[in-house]
Amino acid sequence: MMLDKALISSLRDFYKKHLLADVMSFWETRTKDQKYGGYLTCFDRQGNITDTDKYIWFQGRNLWMFSALYNEMDKDEKWLDLAKHGRDFLVQRAYAGDGRFYYRLDRQGRVKEGTISIFSDLFVVAGLAEYAVASGSDEDLELIKTVFDTIEKNTYDPNFKDIHHNVWKPEYKRHGIYMINIITAPIVAKVLGRAYTKPLTDHCLENILYVFARDEYQALVEAVGRDNQFMDDPEGRVVYPGHTMEAAWACIEEGLRRQDRTVIDRGLLIADWAYAWGYDPEYGGIYSYRDVKSAEPLQTDWNKAVGMQWHDKNFWVNAEALYTTALAAVEKDDEKYLERFLRQHEWCQKYFYDPEYGEWYSELYRDGRVKLADKGTMWKAAYHVPRALLLTHKVFDRYL
Repeated sequence: MMLDKALISSLRDFYKKHLLADVMSFWETRTKDQKYGGYLTCFDRQGNITDTDKYIWFQGRNLWMFSALYNEMDKDEKWLDLAKHGRDFLVQRAYAGDGRFYYRLDRQGRVKEGTISIFSDLFVVAGLAEYAVASGSDEDLELIKTVFDTIEKNTYDPNFKDIHHNVWKPEYKRHGIYMINIITAPIVAKVLGRAYTKPLTDHCLENILYVFARDEYQALVEAVGRDNQFMDDPEGRVVYPGHTMEAAWACIEEGLRRQDRTVIDRGLLIADWAYAWGYDPEYGGIYSYRDVKSAEPLQTDWNKAVGMQWHDKNFWVNAEALYTTALAAVEKDDEKYLERFLRQHEWCQKYFYDPEYGEWYSELYRDGRVKLADKGTMWKAAYHVPRALLLTHKVFDRYL
């Protein structure tokens, strides 16, 4: 069944407008730290600064976003200027040496927390690679190679402990590292080549599709045992629908690059599982986390840190659901999947988007009431929401 092309065309145009006029307009006017370099990323609902620390996850993520907007959207020099501003700060202030980046700096660039998170390395190398494409410069080529090599080595090392905000434990493998690798490697491949990144991509793809994705529960779990076994405890049973959707779309995209129907179909199946676990039939939107055996999942990692209840609605989870349902609708060419997307689209516009001050709220209660109105936090900047909007715009454009 073919999708309605007039509807797809209107959605494509809407997501370009929503991205540029409603979301990025919030960031482009206030994120650039003119005094000390890098990006300010923590803002309340109205856009007032709430924290001036430089969280390197989001310095790297913002760098990627601005570079991707230049590369994929409109070649507007303002995106390249914003990207260069972040790139310079990261290279000059945030690099710890030996392929590692710090986790948190103060506004001036002094280290507050060191190399405690491989995710800093992953987000920065993705940003540097996307910026290299945007700028046409090879000045960071050796740095990108060094960082990627270090990430690859550390991903393979079961005793590598710098996985904050996950907690390393000897008995667990954590899904998050594999998921972010499968998103990052294709970006790095634009600079280093697909042959260079393929071994790590293959390793992560296999683990996501056939180790963390458990057919017996029709769920992708966040932790498995070192021998790839299911761990029947609260950490081993937890499902993050947002992570599952993020992993699913990344695997589908990798399958499309390889023209591998097995990978594409497995990714689409996992996306179905994520929707089944995540969708709230009573209030709409996507739950934050679930337990494959228990009605009341245990809070772990950042959910515990921020007091996120399993049935609360988190901005990034619901943004990932937008693109994943859009991609599934296009790949399956099926009205049923487009209806899923439209439900999610309408819910996010009704509850997450703030038409008065722009951008999306950070957190909602289950019924859509605002729980945290801040537009930027140590967990939120110009990344999940605008990335989802950009990718959704692009997938609808591709369908046409």
